[in-house]
Amino acid sequence: MATIEQLSNALVNADRAGDVEAARALAAEISRMRAAPQPSALTTTEAQSSSTEPVDSRDNWMGSIDTFMRGAADTMSFGLADEVAAGGDALFNPLFGTGQDGGSLAERYDQNLKAQRTTDELDAKKRMAERLTGQILGAVGGGVGLARNGLSATTNAIKAGKGLGGVTKASAMEGSVLGGAQGFGSGEDIQGRLSGLGTGIFLGAGTGAALPAATTAIGGAVKGATAPLIAPFRPAAYTDKALRTYLQRSGKTPEQIADIMRSAADDGQPMYTLADAMGNAGQRALVPVTRTPNDARQEVTDFLIRRQLGQPQRLANALAEGFDAPQTSDQVSRALTSARDIEADQLYTAARRDAGPVNVTPILDRIDETLSPGVNRVVSPRDNIGYDTIEGSLARVRRMISDGNSQVTDFNALFRAKLDLDDMIKRAEGQGAGNRANYLGQVKREVDRALENASPAYRNANDTFATRSTVIDSVAEGQAAKSGRVRSEDSIEQFNAMTPDQRQAFRSGYVDPIIADIESLPMGPATNRARGLTTPKYEQEFQAFAAPGRAEQLGNRIGRENRMFETSNAALGNSRTADNLGDIDDMANFDPAVLTNLLTGNWKQAALTGARQAFNAGKGLPPRVVERVGRSLVETDPNQALATLNRVRGQQMSRDQLRALIVSSILQGTNAGIARISP
Repeated sequence: MATIEQLSNALVNADRAGDVEAARALAAEISRMRAAPQPSALTTTEAQSSSTEPVDSRDNWMGSIDTFMRGAADTMSFGLADEVAAGGDALFNPLFGTGQDGGSLAERYDQNLKAQRTTDELDAKKRMAERLTGQILGAVGGGVGLARNGLSATTNAIKAGKGLGGVTKASAMEGSVLGGAQGFGSGEDIQGRLSGLGTGIFLGAGTGAALPAATTAIGGAVKGATAPLIAPFRPAAYTDKALRTYLQRSGKTPEQIADIMRSAADDGQPMYTLADAMGNAGQRALVPVTRTPNDARQEVTDFLIRRQLGQPQRLANALAEGFDAPQTSDQVSRALTSARDIEADQLYTAARRDAGPVNVTPILDRIDETLSPGVNRVVSPRDNIGYDTIEGSLARVRRMISDGNSQVTDFNALFRAKLDLDDMIKRAEGQGAGNRANYLGQVKREVDRALENASPAYRNANDTFATRSTVIDSVAEGQAAKSGRVRSEDSIEQFNAMTPDQRQAFRSGYVDPIIADIESLPMGPATNRARGLTTPKYEQEFQAFAAPGRAEQLGNRIGRENRMFETSNAALGNSRTADNLGDIDDMANFDPAVLTNLLTGNWKQAALTGARQAFNAGKGLPPRVVERVGRSLVETDPNQALATLNRVRGQQMSRDQLRALIVSSILQGTNAGIARISP
């Protein structure tokens, strides 16, 4: 006698074959057997052993395909495939005769659901491989679908370049959602669904949190174990992998790095490399290139040394261009003085030609205020006390314009006396006789007034001469502002109050001693002349004093010089211990002990020694990869650097997408399994 399970299988087969009458008869028999008293276990066993088990109609290739499809649908629908199929059969039964009959939709749904679950149980027992394969591929397909449609939090986190912490958080969240959905969909009643929901959320979150770390650890272990063996035969691939790592650590896009290199070339620094533009990541990447034996080691080292030796000239040019000061301060002063004197000769000649008589009485009065009673003292002195230097100088000026009886009235004669007076003032200042220069200066002002009153053109000549003289004086003011004893706030205020001509002269005087300091520092790749230009005082004054529109460029050029020195220092500076160890390790790759053991017949020891040498040689990246990385890092062509970085970034994006699909698929497949654990 057939069992209920066998009749259920026959019912499913009849339904699929479209035999409505047989299906109805089988359903009625199943209902009758369920209502009848159940036989004892002994009776059942005897009956089963005495009867012949019917043939499973799904035990063929069509059944295997259907089992595979049902397994895939189970995971892709979060365990709701049986409910969906039962609902469809119940809904369309009156129209197309699908599934099981019943008096109502609910009855048909219950009977179809039982049939679906009976089929699933039978498949799980007899066709486990097909069903499990379908479930796995269904999970993969579901994960891929979620990832490609932007619905996978884990995939989105990986594509966004988040670290392990961010990916773990997203994976835990996605695992809880998928686990909860799978647990809920796999339940068989409301209590089972709620229980499955809670268990799925808990286990899914835990699995999701552990999955990124596990896949990262496994992937790292596999790569670490295979890299030394594969890298020598695929140097290009491992070079790109290393550059991807450095690009990611730099925090910049290929476009940003290429733009940095182009800006450097436009500013007269075409030697700015890819490593410089990457920042600290590129600098540290050059360390193994210059510290370990490889064919690019000498090439990179020579490049960095030559570049650093050219720093003084580059900085001097940058400062001269930034302040628009191609000449030294002495050259500027001489040129300005010569131009002033030539112009003054022309103006004063015109003033003398058009001048009238001069009145020197105010000049004599100013002198007599000091020499009182003036000339009478010379005629009938009251004592034998002689003149001091101030009185002597004033008396000399007085004698040039009056003999006590008559006075100079000729403009040219007074102008010559004025020139002599200028020399006297200059000598007094040079001798440190400030008081004598002050008294003479008071007289000079009276002389200028007398000359101006006699010739209007002289006033214009005098004003022009004074204006040109203040421009010349600005050179010395700029030189003084460079001193650390002068506050930047004061010098900037002084500079802002100047005319454009005075400012340019100030710039020449200011930058010339700075350039001289740079050029006087010791030569050598270990000297960074740009460091002294980054003090707060210089940073403020450079921004204020630089030629119009050149402050930003000047700051960028100085900053790049600092960066290039940092790159050179990171690769070449500090202790030479690393170089020595690398050279020793390179020479140690030939071990005479291997040959000695072979010749003496000690095969075991020779093999062990050789294996140790092979292991040591396999540590890290091989020289072929290191040298390719080194040459890429010292690339100075922005277009070539952009092409290289775009290539490795595209590979990284493809790898990230693949990694995201794998993690998302594993997560969904794992949650499908977790849901089955739910009570």
